[in-house]
Amino acid sequence: MTDHFKRAVRGAAIFVSLATAVPAFADETTQNWQGFYGGIALGGAYSAASPDTEALTSSYFDAEDKNQLAPVLHETIEGFDVTGSALFGYDYQDQNVIYGIEGDLTFMPFSETESHGPETFTSNATVNFTSQTTVETDVTFSIRPKIGYAMDDWQVYVSAGPSISRFKTTHKYNDTSKAQNHVFTDTRTAFGVSSSVGAGYRIGNGWSLRGDYVLTYFPQIVNGDANAETSGVIDPNADFSYDSDFLSHNVRFALIKRF
Repeated sequence: MTDHFKRAVRGAAIFVSLATAVPAFADETTQNWQGFYGGIALGGAYSAASPDTEALTSSYFDAEDKNQLAPVLHETIEGFDVTGSALFGYDYQDQNVIYGIEGDLTFMPFSETESHGPETFTSNATVNFTSQTTVETDVTFSIRPKIGYAMDDWQVYVSAGPSISRFKTTHKYNDTSKAQNHVFTDTRTAFGVSSSVGAGYRIGNGWSLRGDYVLTYFPQIVNGDANAETSGVIDPNADFSYDSDFLSHNVRFALIKRF
């Protein structure tokens, strides 16, 4: 999870460095980009949850079971989705340099499942297990301060800021011993960070076209533990520990109106 977060932060830092490295010379013919604006965007996103779920060494799972279950529980849950966004913000222009802030409400119907099994435990050839994990999310809201550079009818910019979303994680585990129809469900409001880089072109009468790339990262979308022995619980200690992050890459095209 920390590697994903570090890459997201490094990417945002690189984008900001590139923007501030552009020579800030004045261009008298630069168009006025200042003011409030709103728009809609359509895009496509590749997103992935990376579970760090663990089977714990307990009275139910031994160390050999834990090692066998680890790659199953750590399988990446990924998918591609069509996205729609409502955008609103304000830009302030100082000669060619633009400073602003943007709100971004993005709809992304992510609902993906990874299933495994039935597989036989190496520690007990008489017991088979299956595992299925589903991650769901619909809406993400972000607020990103931004900095840009205007060149006549063109504007390029970078931005970074906090994000919030709601995630539902469901894990189903069954084996032919005692853990029959075990279901763990966690619904959580998660906080993350997003960064973007984009370019816009004015087409007249306050309208502009824009394309951008948005990277969004949530370091923790689930956190909990559960006991696998659903058929007559014997040991109150947890048999599973749940954790996961979530990373989304969204490429969009937008129609913007300035007021």
